[in-house]
Amino acid sequence: MNIESIYNDYLVHLENKRKRTKNKFHASSAGSCFRKQMYNYYEFPQTEKDKRVYRFLRLGTVLHEDIENAVMHCQNSIDGRIYIEHEIEIPEFNLVGTYDLGQLIKDDNGNTTFNIYDIKSAAIYTWTKMFGQIKNREPNSDKNYKMQLSTYALAVSEELSPDKMNMYLVWYKKNDSYWREVLVSPEWIDKAIEYWTELNGILEDCGKSFEEELIPQYWDGVPFQDWECKICPYRDICPSALTK
Repeated sequence: MNIESIYNDYLVHLENKRKRTKNKFHASSAGSCFRKQMYNYYEFPQTEKDKRVYRFLRLGTVLHEDIENAVMHCQNSIDGRIYIEHEIEIPEFNLVGTYDLGQLIKDDNGNTTFNIYDIKSAAIYTWTKMFGQIKNREPNSDKNYKMQLSTYALAVSEELSPDKMNMYLVWYKKNDSYWREVLVSPEWIDKAIEYWTELNGILEDCGKSFEEELIPQYWDGVPFQDWECKICPYRDICPSALTK
């Protein structure tokens, strides 16, 4: 039997079962190219994923599931109320999403603190840009992840109104299983609000005519970073020269 083919068919099966919310933006895409966001919003056909990509994404999913199961196993010894794979929605931004882990703690004075965690797996290249030798680091190489986490935090603030919010990116290095937890500054919530406000402005002003309006390399934020185009699921239909 061909194990690689069998496994790939299984991963495609899992992908096809995944619940999708139509005509919404998704928190996990925070900071992405505006044109990519509009393609996704209007459900344009995506470029078929390479088999390797399915396997790569599955490893991240398995890691998430393991950590979430570990938290559930130990939740009786963890302070406060625990949230796992909690769905969020921000109607004013046409936005939905699901954050990994949250912890709501109330102190003796009745004040509440919410700790929100987003789990990320990284290969050595990504890890080096953030945590390697100073000469190899790229400032704000993790800005999309910070904006994604801050979007979840914004939704939590609206849902639960905690007195304090702590945001953590939890990094797992796939090469050697090193672990790093990063506290994200609250200023990223304002940046997330700015991003989603601009995107919804584009939705309102351009609508389905975005293909004519959002010209790649001309409109700011289309794309934000050159590398986005090379891995974009809409690279086969986007006229960006950076996809070539």
